[in-house]
Amino acid sequence: MQYSDSILEQIKSRLTMSEVVSPYVRLTRNGNRFWGLCPFHNDKKPSFTVVDNPGGNGGFYKCFSCGKGGGLFQFIQDIENKTFPEAVEKLAKQAGVQLREETEHDKAQKNKRQAMEDLYNRLGTYYHKYLLSKPDAEKARSYIKKRSISPETCEKFLLGYAAGGYDSLYQYLKKQNFSDEFLSEAGLVYVDKHKTDFFRDRIMFPIRNPQGNVVAFSGRDLSGSEKAQKYKNSSDSIIYSKRNILFGFYESLNALKKKKEILICEGNFDVISLHQAGLDYACATCGTALTEEQIRLIKRYCEKINLLFDSDEAGQKATVKAILLCQQNELPNFVLKLNGAKDASQMLEEQGAQAILQCCANAVSGFNYLVSYAIKCYDIRQPQGKFSVLKEVVPYLDATKSAIERQGYIQILSNVLRIPEEQVLQDYEKESNHRSVEVTKGPTIKSKNSLLNSSYELTAMLLLLMHRDKFESFRSEVQPSHLNDEKAKALYTVLEDANRLNLQSVDLILEMITDDDLKDLVTQSFTSEMYQCMDVDLTISNAILRIKIALLEDKRANIQSILNSGDILLTDELELSNLLQQKISLDKEIEDLKCEMDKKDSDVRG
Repeated sequence: MQYSDSILEQIKSRLTMSEVVSPYVRLTRNGNRFWGLCPFHNDKKPSFTVVDNPGGNGGFYKCFSCGKGGGLFQFIQDIENKTFPEAVEKLAKQAGVQLREETEHDKAQKNKRQAMEDLYNRLGTYYHKYLLSKPDAEKARSYIKKRSISPETCEKFLLGYAAGGYDSLYQYLKKQNFSDEFLSEAGLVYVDKHKTDFFRDRIMFPIRNPQGNVVAFSGRDLSGSEKAQKYKNSSDSIIYSKRNILFGFYESLNALKKKKEILICEGNFDVISLHQAGLDYACATCGTALTEEQIRLIKRYCEKINLLFDSDEAGQKATVKAILLCQQNELPNFVLKLNGAKDASQMLEEQGAQAILQCCANAVSGFNYLVSYAIKCYDIRQPQGKFSVLKEVVPYLDATKSAIERQGYIQILSNVLRIPEEQVLQDYEKESNHRSVEVTKGPTIKSKNSLLNSSYELTAMLLLLMHRDKFESFRSEVQPSHLNDEKAKALYTVLEDANRLNLQSVDLILEMITDDDLKDLVTQSFTSEMYQCMDVDLTISNAILRIKIALLEDKRANIQSILNSGDILLTDELELSNLLQQKISLDKEIEDLKCEMDKKDSDVRG
């Protein structure tokens, strides 16, 4: 369920951050904030801070060691492994807020969501029956048989077929009175003059949520056309987010609860083939890398994750990213190495189920995989190669919350590199971005995500997130294309989307930020005394002036480059005169803006 902005604001107006955190962390007040041992890692010195904002946004929490941070709802999600709606329900009960649909718009959205869920469930059955019974689905049936997929497995995963006609589904659904707008929003039809089906001539893999409802599809092309994508996936919608769901998760649920572990691979057919081979705890990401949201879902049922990505370079890189993400989220991680096959399906077809079972038996820890991967890239016979291997595994060591576990990994690395433990530890500590910080010293984050390293563009965007009433004025003068900082551009887009959706709750806005590093910076800014003390109007105003100056300086540099390069005929006196006049004009504009900025600073100091 999606709750309205006003419901979230009611909850936050009745609760403070310290109230919500206190049952889990012993807090001590220090000035206008609270401190305690972080509940998310083995914290020996209080590095976890809580800032209250009674009657306002509810406050924020931040650990200056492990980096965890957010608002009321994020804390409950993190500490209890709950989904966002579940966290809302828990805190609503604590705050005494009745969860109800408040507006006609909310009701309309709820009805639309229900209609879309019903339609996708019906389509799952429709495509499946089409595969089993229609003459034009024969090539799909032949392909499935060729892949050695049994009728029982086909039924288990509700495999289907989308006909090859350009508007077969559209015509079928129009007879049931669905509007073009709804079908377009549901991601089923391209609404242009032809009204083309999104999925055509494809084997259909329904993607089901943990409750068993079909919320999306993945389609495997059978046309053989060079222009067609091999796999095509549903876009995100009001019932589906690819970051939150795993293909095969519903079908694996009983096995996950029993085994307490999961096997993650890349492809739909990999999942299906693995289930058929008896590995019924296999799932796959939905056209994206493994995400933190998916890990949260996994941790509700599992205590261990096994990664079985493709053996090509892209698969190995995806494995490395997934390992680090799992370690950051304290999910024990292991890697299955494919020998003599590109993916799980190929191994099963060519070597049989026993080969995969042997891979499972020989799974290596995520850390050992990283070390092996790094050794392939560097010559550890050379001192620089040894140091390069260490640098490759530093992020994993940083992500390891347990000091005992981290020491064990350093021991392993010491043995592999044949270097004394003390030297490995010494170099690791130099390379590591993480430091234990005492409260009395005033914690700062010594990392690439430090607020102290933020550009003036990003600083302005972080302030605008706190003072969203000032964004309209800012956007009237600055466009996203004017910004050079990619994180600032991303926040600009988030603020625009929040305005369009009329969102006021910072928790909903945080949910829109998909980059974990960026979300970390945002939560840091909300708990930062430095940001609380800033002159908001002056900082934003100066940022606007500096952005304008940078744009003008770019134009001036281009003109100077043309003058220097000889790209124009310098005998063309009119052209030369125009360029020189433009440069003089730009010089004056730049100087005027710099004077304006100096005057503002002088007025504040004066």
